[in-house]
Amino acid sequence: MNATRLLTTTSITNFSRNIHIGLLRQEQKILHMLELPLQQHKIFGYHCKSASFPETLFSTYSNIIESMVNPMAYQELNKNIIEPFLDTSFVTNNNLMTCDIPYNISNSYTDSMANNMDVCSSIEQNSITDQQNYNALRNWARKGKGKVQVDGDDAFVFRLLSFNILAQNLLEDNIYLYKQHNREALSWEIRKPLLLQEILGAHADIICLQEVQEDYLNEFLKPFKEHGYKYLYKKRTNDKRDGLLLLYHSDQFNLIDYVKVEYYQPGIELLNRDNVGIVAKLSLRNSPNTQIVIATTHLLFNPRRNDIRLAQTQLLFTEIERIAFIENTPSGPKYLPIIFSGDFNLKPYTGVYKFITEGYFKYYGKGQNLEPADFRTLSYILIPPRLRVTDNCQYFHLLIKRLRENITEDAKTKDTKYDDKQDASYGIAVFNQTEFDTRKNEPQIIEITKNNYIKFSSGKLTHPFNLRSVYKHADTHGNQEVTTNQGKWITVDYIFYSDLEPVDIYTLPTVEKCTNLLTIPNFAVGSDHLCLGATFKILKKE
Repeated sequence: MNATRLLTTTSITNFSRNIHIGLLRQEQKILHMLELPLQQHKIFGYHCKSASFPETLFSTYSNIIESMVNPMAYQELNKNIIEPFLDTSFVTNNNLMTCDIPYNISNSYTDSMANNMDVCSSIEQNSITDQQNYNALRNWARKGKGKVQVDGDDAFVFRLLSFNILAQNLLEDNIYLYKQHNREALSWEIRKPLLLQEILGAHADIICLQEVQEDYLNEFLKPFKEHGYKYLYKKRTNDKRDGLLLLYHSDQFNLIDYVKVEYYQPGIELLNRDNVGIVAKLSLRNSPNTQIVIATTHLLFNPRRNDIRLAQTQLLFTEIERIAFIENTPSGPKYLPIIFSGDFNLKPYTGVYKFITEGYFKYYGKGQNLEPADFRTLSYILIPPRLRVTDNCQYFHLLIKRLRENITEDAKTKDTKYDDKQDASYGIAVFNQTEFDTRKNEPQIIEITKNNYIKFSSGKLTHPFNLRSVYKHADTHGNQEVTTNQGKWITVDYIFYSDLEPVDIYTLPTVEKCTNLLTIPNFAVGSDHLCLGATFKILKKE
C-alpha cells in the first residue's frame, strides 16, 4: 500500500501543524514512524473555485490532526502556511469546481501516536518555533483593490507556484554551505514532507520546480499523480542528477506543445554549462482556444557570469517565441499569454533582469557581469550566428517561413499568382538575400522585406514580449524582499508574466523580517529558497 510517514511527538496538542518525516534511528530514539495511507490524504486536493469553501482549504494535514488536538492550541498555531484563494468573488456556474475533503484516521493510528508521546521533544520545540516564525512571514495578498469579479463563462482563474526545492545531492555535495544549520533538518526524510506540505497546500494548477533530483523523482511524484497532475521533467545535461519539473492539473489543462531546452552547445564557450529550461503550451480543457505558455528555468549560479545567463535567456526566449507565436499582424507579431518563472540566480534590476522586463539590452563593451568595464569587455557576438538565432530572440528559418506564408496568403487575397510578385514590397528579398555568413564575427543586417531587417551579432538583444514581474522586490517602505539566503538574504527567484491579470500573490518577507527565520532549510522550510506563487485571471477565447 502506498503510504506516507508522519512523525509523532511529545505533545501532539501543540504540534498539529508540524509533521515531519525522519530516519528510524533506534540508537538516537528521536523518531517514531506512522503509516498513513495516501488514499486518506484527500485534503491535498485541487483548490476550490467556489467562494463557499475557502475555510476548508488549510495547509496539508491540518484537518487530519484537528480532530485529535485541543481546539485552543490548534487555533493558536493555525497561521496559514499557504492559504487557499482569498475570498474572491466568483460567479458560480457548472464550470466551477467544488471541494470534497474526506478523511479519517483509524483508532490504531491514534493509539500508536498516543503511546509515543515521550519522544523527540527537542525536535518538536525547534519545529514549533521554526513554523511559528515562518507562518508569520508568509500570506496571500490581493493585487489591487476590491474583489475580483470572475464570470466562469468569460474568464478562468488559476494559480501558479514556483519553487527551487534544493536537490539533496547538491546539499550533501556542498555541506560546507550549511554549517550553521540544524543537521537534523537537512535530511531528505525531513525536507520532503515539508516541501510537499507547502507545494500541495497551495492548491496550484501549475507548479514549476527547480533542483528536482532524478533519484527521488518517482517517489516525489506519487502524491501529485494521485491528485490529477501530469508533468514534464528535464534533467540537466552531462550526467547532472537534478533538473526541472513542470506539473499541471489535468482536470484543468491539456498539453498542446512543449520543448525541453538544453543550454549546453558543444564548441561554444558561452554555452558550455549544463542548465536547462522547459517551455509548455497549455489549453483549458473546457475552452480549447484559450491557451497559455509556461516556461521555467534554472540559470547558471556563478555570480560573476551574467553574460552566460544572458545567452541562456536568449536561447530560451527563442523557444518561447516559437511556441507562443500566433500570427503576424500589421502592428507586429501576436503572442499567447506567457508566464516565465524559476531560479534566475540574478538580482533585481541587473542586466539580465532589465533585458527580461524592458525587452532590450546592450551588452557590447560591458564586462562579464554586464556592468561597464574597462577591460575584458564583451564583443559584438554573444550567440554565434551558426545557431541561426537572431538578436531579437527568433529563429531565422521560422521568420522566413512565416514571411513566405504571409506572401502566399496575400497573393491569394489579391487574386494574383504568387510567381508574379517581383517588387520588394512582396518580399522578393527573402529569396535573394536571406543567406548570411555563419562564420562572420562582425555585425550582420539582412533585409528580408522592404524596411524589415534581421540582425546578428549587433551587440544588443531585444525580445518581443511584454514581461513584468509579479513581485515589486520591496515593500511600501522600500525594504528589500528576499527569496533565498546566499550568505545574506537576497532575491534570485522570479515569476514574470504577460497579457494576464494577477489576482493575488504569495508575499515574500523582507530582509528585516527574516531575522527570526534564521537558517533555511529548517523544520518549517524544506529548501534554501522560499516558495513563490501567484494567482492569475485569463480571458477565455471563443
